[in-house]
Amino acid sequence: MQRIQTGEQTSFSFADVAETASLQPHSRKRVYAPLRPIHYLGSKLRIVELVREVIDMVDPSGSPVCDLFAGSGTVSRELATYRTVVSVDIQEYSRVLCSALLNPANVKEDAIKQFLNTALSSEHARRLAWAIEPMVSYEASCRNEAKIGNVEPLCQLLEQASIILFQLGAVRSTEDRLYTALNETISRLRDVDLVDTPGSMTTCYFGGIYFSYFQASQIDMLLEAVSSLRLSERDTFLAAVLSTASEIVNTVGKQFAQPIRPRYSDGRPKLNLSERVSRDRRIDATIVFTTWIDRYLNTQLSGRKHRVIRNDFEEVLDSLEGQVGVVYADPPYTRDHYSRYYHVLETLCLRDCPTVSTVRIDGNDRISRGIYRKDRHQSPFCIKSKAPHAFSTLFAKVRSLNVPLVLSYSPFEKNTGARPRLMSIKDIEELARKSFESVEVVSAGRIAHSKLNRSDMNKTISYDAESFFICKP
Repeated sequence: MQRIQTGEQTSFSFADVAETASLQPHSRKRVYAPLRPIHYLGSKLRIVELVREVIDMVDPSGSPVCDLFAGSGTVSRELATYRTVVSVDIQEYSRVLCSALLNPANVKEDAIKQFLNTALSSEHARRLAWAIEPMVSYEASCRNEAKIGNVEPLCQLLEQASIILFQLGAVRSTEDRLYTALNETISRLRDVDLVDTPGSMTTCYFGGIYFSYFQASQIDMLLEAVSSLRLSERDTFLAAVLSTASEIVNTVGKQFAQPIRPRYSDGRPKLNLSERVSRDRRIDATIVFTTWIDRYLNTQLSGRKHRVIRNDFEEVLDSLEGQVGVVYADPPYTRDHYSRYYHVLETLCLRDCPTVSTVRIDGNDRISRGIYRKDRHQSPFCIKSKAPHAFSTLFAKVRSLNVPLVLSYSPFEKNTGARPRLMSIKDIEELARKSFESVEVVSAGRIAHSKLNRSDMNKTISYDAESFFICKP
């Protein structure tokens, strides 16, 4: 197997990585411990026990529960330790994560090493490694030059090094070496039949922008191997890939809302840019993967038959009559479209080489900087004109099930600088009372939301950062 020259050092070949990855013995004594599968905006991990207490107060019988906007699955996982759970979200990445958390695969201990050997020593791995060598070498040279003070090539790499952007004509680099490396890489991908295919999707869309090219190719190799697994194993292994991507991504706050901006507004490269980029891009994705697959495979089994559904909340509620005793809902409540933060994970799950969305700037259509999917879901709860109807529909459909609803909500305080809420607690309470006989708003107390790791998002923390609407028929 050919070794890839990174410019900093000669890396392991993909086959070497498979042989030397830190494969810890998998104790099949499954345990329960807090688990954050991905970096998730608005995660309830820190208050998950409080969510459990409120649901138990509303429904002490322990009947099945529907987690209606499951997201990263932390609430579903907590509830699944003692209740049967119906976990619901409209996005595929959420379905995959919840499936792995609620119904983890049961595989033999040597299956992980066999999986890595398949992923990293396959013909697909060999072809992809050869094809991306020009960009891997160029990226390494950019990082090396940045270390000695020439940061401009690294800035252009972060801004323009996506193959899909180059193919769409959105790259107008003044760096001849970048242009040459992209051209050569595309030519090689074409030679090995890896252009516009799922087998190189991560590399072509997100390499150079969100991940190093080497890391992106590792993810592609893992995804290729996942696609060959039995259906009963696929979600668990795919969830480990998603968790790996979330851990190694080179962005502020580990979110996928947008790539790093390498320059200040006046065009100057940002201070310490080289260190920030190298810190994440030196991480070996396969090593991180082995840690995550171990966590998923050792997730405690509840002995219950949980359901994980990818669908719109309205259609799911229409089908749940007589199947659940309580509904928990944590819909989005700001103008932020949450799917923008997870579009990369969604694309890793779908592997469909999506059309990239455009934005209108100065009268011209330009490719979105974040390389967003054109078909990216936008929740009605995040659209001011649609949010009241969305909440009314949610309340009416849960009421038709004749079960209580626990709705999480984070109030907005104008003096904190936090994201404004599209609807106030008072407005939501009025809508809820149109469907439910009893509506009570209870503060979660001195618990604060997880926020993005940005100074302009981390304003003064509210100590009433979570409320629950307890709605009873």
